[in-house]
Amino acid sequence: MRERGLGEERVVACIGAGMIGSAWAALFAARGCRVTVQDPSGAARVRVDATAARVAGLLGMEAREVRARLSFTTNLEEALAGAEFVQESAPESLELKRQLLPRIAEIAPPDAIIASSTSDYPISLVQPLCRHAERLLVGHPLNPPYAIPLVEVVGGEATSEEAIARACAFYRSVGQQPLRLEHETTGFLANRLQMAVAREALQLVARGEATIAEVDGALQSGIGPRFAAVGLFGGYILNVPDHDPDQWLEHIAAFDFGADLVHREPFPEWTPKLRETVAAQWRDRIGNDGAAALLDRRDRLSPRIAALASPAGERPSGPHPSFAADYQEAREKFLDAAAGANAFLEHHCLPGHDGPDGRPLYMDCAWLGPRNADVVVLSLSGTHGAEGFSGSAAQTHWLRTENAEPLPPGVAMLFIHAVNPFGFAHMLRVNENNVNVNRNFIDFTAPPPSNPLYERIAAGLPKRIGLDEALVDEWNAALDLARARHGERPASEAISCGQYSDPSGIEYGGDRLQWSSSTVIDIVTRLCARSRHVVYVDWHSLIPIGDGNLIFLTANAKGDPLYRRSANWWGEAAIDQETVGSQWASGTSAPRGATHGALMWGLQRALAPRTDLAGALVEFCCDPDSFANSSEPDTRTTMWERWLYATRAHTQPAGRPIVQYLREAASPTRRSYQDSALAAAMPVYRQAIAGAGRWAAENVPAECGRLIQSDAGS
Repeated sequence: MRERGLGEERVVACIGAGMIGSAWAALFAARGCRVTVQDPSGAARVRVDATAARVAGLLGMEAREVRARLSFTTNLEEALAGAEFVQESAPESLELKRQLLPRIAEIAPPDAIIASSTSDYPISLVQPLCRHAERLLVGHPLNPPYAIPLVEVVGGEATSEEAIARACAFYRSVGQQPLRLEHETTGFLANRLQMAVAREALQLVARGEATIAEVDGALQSGIGPRFAAVGLFGGYILNVPDHDPDQWLEHIAAFDFGADLVHREPFPEWTPKLRETVAAQWRDRIGNDGAAALLDRRDRLSPRIAALASPAGERPSGPHPSFAADYQEAREKFLDAAAGANAFLEHHCLPGHDGPDGRPLYMDCAWLGPRNADVVVLSLSGTHGAEGFSGSAAQTHWLRTENAEPLPPGVAMLFIHAVNPFGFAHMLRVNENNVNVNRNFIDFTAPPPSNPLYERIAAGLPKRIGLDEALVDEWNAALDLARARHGERPASEAISCGQYSDPSGIEYGGDRLQWSSSTVIDIVTRLCARSRHVVYVDWHSLIPIGDGNLIFLTANAKGDPLYRRSANWWGEAAIDQETVGSQWASGTSAPRGATHGALMWGLQRALAPRTDLAGALVEFCCDPDSFANSSEPDTRTTMWERWLYATRAHTQPAGRPIVQYLREAASPTRRSYQDSALAAAMPVYRQAIAGAGRWAAENVPAECGRLIQSDAGS
């Protein structure tokens, strides 16, 4: 299979273009995939085109944008050529699927994932007939998938963990919420639940105990909203004192688990008269507006309800103009904005390494204001590589929209874009040498900070690299054991603070100053040589405590005059260590520990004694969600990043959804997140610039304070 660049479209085959197949095809195309639809019916194109127009309207897109990514054929070989992901949606017939899926498995590229939309049949009923059966699975949507985010992902006896992981990552990348089911059962989960409700509802209607309109009213205005908000068991637990499951189970057991509240006797005889009665009520329920009005209501309201019910907020829509899809686009936007602001520009090329697309990588800087400014507001992005998307957008947005007002006298702005361009381009936090650049600013002429507990913990961590959920479970088990043995805070700190003994391990700080580190020091010390003060704003992400929130990790110790300056700019409450610690623990389920070798401390030492530095590392925050940004302890992002660093498989079918997953984990593509992030970032710049103006007006010498390379023990 031909390799594709990081920015190129994913190739998807949709086999079958009925109601479900056409909905899948339109959704995949709207989410940026190149989709070939195969269906023997000549009406397939008309049906898919109509669905594409509908999906485009719901997502605020032009229908031609979606249709441009769709092609049609009646030939199975043509449809499957080059496909990375196959969604089979043929009619629900086991005999048909046992004929069709083996043909798909025989023809499709051997590394393509094959997902069946079947609503009934376990994939194990088909796998024995298929070549490369390990990549076959169920990807069962609720109709229509463009409006309902759930996809039930179910493997069979032969399905590999890698295939499950790749399928889940792909569905997430197109805005869906995959629910992995560990066990096969006919009908899976959602269908069995809704069929139980349907059976009881028909019993009530058939016996004259309720009408269809009454049933729908009870669901829409009663249990439906509660189910959407907190689920079935989430709602029940709120109905008992102390919210204790044992109390609810004791209560329901006393009533024979609600046996008197459901019909257990056989269904009434299904006579023509009974059928006519039910059908007549159903037609009354549809009303004069007809099914078209219900369809519009379903497609408009279902995504909104799902968005309100999900902590992740609304589903992705068009990106904010200052946000980019990849490193190269982010760089172009930044350089265009800087040139439009008449900034002085420098470009520093990373030697020996290119991006996944083969293009060179740069750290760029832009200077605005007098070259002899007494105070420089320094803004950095991309220290942690892929985290640069949000920081880059903040820099670009300020240059585009906020620079109309002149800077205060004696103040300049210095933007450094993509401190770690390798990580930014490759969707990694680490650099080209697996180094966390924000742990690299230590004195390498002396022994590095010791971290003996990390070495003991690392000895028990899995050594293999992979994508399977079993590996995630192994890591979580090893880390749980470390926390149990050594304590939550010591173990968490040992893992995160930085280590200098294990080049292939996590949070490696390096054995020498990295290119990114030495280049940043050169830029700042050279361009700020005539300045006495630097206001520091280093953008990072992402802590899941809510869209629009920020966490300030100050560069200065409490009580230091430079700390007081930061407090005057952004507020004492924002930078207070107790506040920050509470925010951090809330978003990561782990205490914030010490750090070795942070960039801000390295710059403080490099600038001293002539120039001081005050400010903060500023973390963007997002709404928690169920897959990439959860406050629950989970190592999936770390595992998948390590796999991507080791394999460099960005353009391979296995790597493309991983790249998208890591992007969401670093900087969500939701427009609501992006708008909130920029709305929060601009006041940070304004307050910093105003504070810089006051600092310049004071005309005071530098007060460098305590210079450190680690806050361990402080």
